[in-house]
Amino acid sequence: MDVISVLTISVLMIIIVLVPGIALSMAIFPRREELDMVERVGISFVLGLTPQFVLYFADKNSIMPINEYTNLLMIILITIIGIAVWNLRRENE
Repeated sequence: MDVISVLTISVLMIIIVLVPGIALSMAIFPRREELDMVERVGISFVLGLTPQFVLYFADKNSIMPINEYTNLLMIILITIIGIAVWNLRRENE
């Protein structure tokens, strides 16, 4: 592997984990003052694993297979749910 492909894979993995994690952390902590940037990134990394956990339990409890399409669908679905909850909580404040 060359350096470009290693960097591309590393950046994509970070984006795949952090995007749903940031959406969920914004849903849980909607105001910017509640967390500083380091705390938000740390929580986002942990919460970013949520789509994979949900997909694992969906595979074990139903007939949903784990493949690239269901993985991408779960990441998009959890990101949209996180943004929707954040938007609702922000409007209600």
